[in-house]
Amino acid sequence: MRMTSFAAAVPTRRTRHARRALGPVLLLLAGACGLLDTDSPNTVEPGELDSPAGAEARRVGAIADFTFAKDGDGDLNLGRTDGQILLSGLMSDEFVLSTTPPTEQEVDQRRVFENNTTLFAMYWYMHRARAAAENAATALRQFDVDADTKSEIGEVLSLAGFSYVMFGEDFCSGVPFSRLDGDTIAFGQPQTTTEMFNSAVTKFDAALAEPGVENEEENEGTTDITNLAAVGKGRALLNLGDFAGAAAAVANVPTEFAYFSEHADAPLRIQNAIYNYSTGALWSLSDQEGEVGLPFRTAEDPRVPFEDTEDVGLDGTTDQFNLLKYDQPSTNVPVADGIEARLIEAEAALQAQDLGGMNTILNTLRTLQGLDPLAAPGSFDEGVDQLFSERAFWLFATGHRLGDLRRLIRQYHRNQVDVFPTGDYLKGGSYGTDVNLPLPLEVNNNPNSHGCLDRNA
Repeated sequence: MRMTSFAAAVPTRRTRHARRALGPVLLLLAGACGLLDTDSPNTVEPGELDSPAGAEARRVGAIADFTFAKDGDGDLNLGRTDGQILLSGLMSDEFVLSTTPPTEQEVDQRRVFENNTTLFAMYWYMHRARAAAENAATALRQFDVDADTKSEIGEVLSLAGFSYVMFGEDFCSGVPFSRLDGDTIAFGQPQTTTEMFNSAVTKFDAALAEPGVENEEENEGTTDITNLAAVGKGRALLNLGDFAGAAAAVANVPTEFAYFSEHADAPLRIQNAIYNYSTGALWSLSDQEGEVGLPFRTAEDPRVPFEDTEDVGLDGTTDQFNLLKYDQPSTNVPVADGIEARLIEAEAALQAQDLGGMNTILNTLRTLQGLDPLAAPGSFDEGVDQLFSERAFWLFATGHRLGDLRRLIRQYHRNQVDVFPTGDYLKGGSYGTDVNLPLPLEVNNNPNSHGCLDRNA
C-alpha cells in the first residue's frame, strides 16, 4: 500500500490488477486486487478540494480511513488504536488479552462501560470512515467528468456499505448517523440493527447501479467492484435473515475473487496492526475460550496458522500464541472474497433444509486447503454447528466472528452461554453478559441519541 495522508493527496497514476488463480488461502491473501493501488501522490491544497483532483483526494482519503478503522493502527508506540477486526475479535472467541489496559480487558471480559476510551476511538474512526466514503462519492459525482466510465464511485459507496455492516454487527441497536451540512452538524436519528443493515443494502445497491460499475466489459477493474458490492450486499442480507436473497446476491462472484485493505512496512501507522498486536505480545490466539469457544489452536487447522512462543504476553501471565495468518507487517487483509460468497450460499442451503447441498459446498471449499471432507450433518442443529465452525475458520480475524455469534442468538435461537465465552475469566473474576459493544458516552452529545436501544439483540 502506497498510503496517502487522508484527504491531502492524490495519486498521479492509478493502476488496478487482479490475480485470478485458485490456491490455498494463505497464498490468495498475497494476490487479487488491492485497496490502495496508487502511485506517489501530489499535494492538494485545501482550497482546491472542490475539483477533480480534490475529489480524487477524497477517494484516496476515504480508502485510508476505512483501512484504519477496520484494521487498526500499526504503530504500537504512540497511543495505538484498535481496529474493528481486533476489537470484535477480542470480544468474541478469537483473541484473548495478553497485555494490561483495563479498557481492552472490559471488551475481552464482556463487561464494557460507556466511558471506555478504546471503544470510543474505534467508534469515532468507523464514523469517520463512513462519512469520508459518502463524501467522496458525492465529490466524485460532482467533479469527475468521467465518473460514468470509472468504478471509483461504486468503490467508495461499497466501503460506506461495509461501514454500516460493521456498525450493525458489532454495536448495540441505536447507532445514530450524523453528517455535516455546510459547517453545521445534522444530527442523525438512532438506527435499529435492522435499519443499519438496510442502510448497508441501500449503499451496495447504489454501488451496483453506478454506470461505471455496470459497464464491466469496457472498464478494467469494475468487475472487482461489482464483486465487492455483491459480497457486501450478501453479508448485509444474511444479517437481515434473507438467506435466499443473500445467496442470489453473490451467485456470480467467483471463488477466486478477493479485495483487500493494503498495508506496508513503513510508516508504522499503516503496518498490519493485527500482525503487530500478535507479535508484540499484546493479544494471544484463543482456544476454546470460556468453555464454549472454538478450538482455534488445538484443531491445528491451516486456515488459522500460529506459533507457540513458549513465553507469556506483556501481562506476564497469559501464554502467548502468535497468529500467523498475517505473517508480515505488510500483509494485506481481506475485505470481501469469493470464499465468503460460497459460505453465504452454504447457509442458504442450510436454511432450505438442504444439508447435503450445504455440506458439498463446504467440502469443495476445504479442498482449497487440502483438508479432509466433513461428514454430512445428521440434523439441522448439527448443520448449524458445522457451518458456523467453517465460517469461523475461513473468516478468522476478518471482522466477522462477533456478528456471527450474535446471529447464532438472534437467528438460530441459541442461548448466550452456549455461544459467547462464559464462566471464569482467565485474569480473574468471570465473564460478563455483553453480546455487543455499547454506544460510547460521547454519543449523548447528539440530542437525538440516548444510548443503546437494546443491549441484547
